[in-house]
Amino acid sequence: MRLLFVCITVITFAGITELPAEPGTLSLSQAVEIAKANSLSLYAAGNNMKAAKIESRNRFNALYPEVTAIAGLTRSNESSSGVIPINPVGGGVYTDVMAYEIDPTTFNAGITGSLTLNPAISDGFKFLKLSYESAGLDVEEAEKGLERDVKVNFYNLIYMEGLIELTRESMETLEGVYEVVLSDYRNGRVSEMELLNTQVAYKNIEPVLARLDSSYREIRARFFLLLGVEDEGPSLDGTIDLPFETVTIPIHTPNLNEHFKVAAMDNTIAQTEIQRESTRHQSFIPSLTLSASYMPVVNDPFNDATWEDGFGLPWSDSGSIDITFSIPVDNWLPGSAARTSLKKQKITIDTLREQREQTLREVTAEVEVLYDNLSDSLLNIESLELSLAVAVRNYELTEDGYHKGIREFMGLKEAEDELNSAKQSILAEKLEFLTNLFDLEYALNSEARRILTGEKL
Repeated sequence: MRLLFVCITVITFAGITELPAEPGTLSLSQAVEIAKANSLSLYAAGNNMKAAKIESRNRFNALYPEVTAIAGLTRSNESSSGVIPINPVGGGVYTDVMAYEIDPTTFNAGITGSLTLNPAISDGFKFLKLSYESAGLDVEEAEKGLERDVKVNFYNLIYMEGLIELTRESMETLEGVYEVVLSDYRNGRVSEMELLNTQVAYKNIEPVLARLDSSYREIRARFFLLLGVEDEGPSLDGTIDLPFETVTIPIHTPNLNEHFKVAAMDNTIAQTEIQRESTRHQSFIPSLTLSASYMPVVNDPFNDATWEDGFGLPWSDSGSIDITFSIPVDNWLPGSAARTSLKKQKITIDTLREQREQTLREVTAEVEVLYDNLSDSLLNIESLELSLAVAVRNYELTEDGYHKGIREFMGLKEAEDELNSAKQSILAEKLEFLTNLFDLEYALNSEARRILTGEKL
């Protein structure tokens, strides 16, 4: 854990706190909502979580008995016979019997049910709950990653728009310089080489501007592809300017055990441990099986008399209720399949724990770098703000001198070019600051406000 304090001018900026966008414009918050509504990855993650939720909610169906209804018709190739008493004399006494032939066709129907109880059922409940939590984590990560990508692309576009505008201003400046040098050349005050160098500098801006326009179109196309909508030409409502006040920001590396990658590893380890425990329960703990069955049988089902005489002959039925304890004995033998599986799962768990520690070290280093970059950007912004203030003042003095006839037009254009360069530098550094901030938001699963004010994450 490292704790540094950087006192610098920063806290709120227009990129984070927005006003409602005007018609025909697209704000950052609107872009994020559109992307969430159209993201295929977020949609898939959401559906996976719904499926996991259904499984988790209905996990107690493992306690439902397995019930099966059966029916069958059998005809034997052997005939059979039976006898019935006749000639009653009273008191339940009969003087004779009569033989009859039993129809070889029988109809049977019945129902059976069984339920096997083992501690592994409880392991299954825990596994389904963890699967649901893991699916929820996937949704949260997909949503946070999408927000980061939209923000980075949004401000990249704003940066490109500002850069293109400044490049056009520089081109206009060089054009004015070229016209002055051309006039001086015609009057014999400058050499031909100076004229050619000025012309080359002016002409070289054209392909630079063309490449910037091409890059801007490409980035804009990717941005709207990320949003999942057609580009209908809305202007972006946002700015890279940082309106801030002086505060003391604690820069630190928080506990990253809840980082997406680390949390995912924790879930994987927990699920593997549950699977191992389930294997142990199934292999070494006795199981209790409860079963019951009922099976009525009807002889000669196609005889009308069979169904008219009630449920006596030729009806018969049978049923049973069983309680059985069972345990696999072979699993207790050395080197059995169950023991081998448990050892393999233990090795897998040990490997996953090492991977988890490595992942934690990697994300910690990543976050430390992001904090360092953020701190460096803030310092650079402070320095560049001073340079910009100097460039602005220099341009104002040069412009005033030009109007008074003290400074030449060339000096004015040089001051204007220095001002544009200072604007480009601070624009690029502010974009770097925002990019690192958005990466840090994703890495810490937090908000910019909490990161910049040092609130507990």
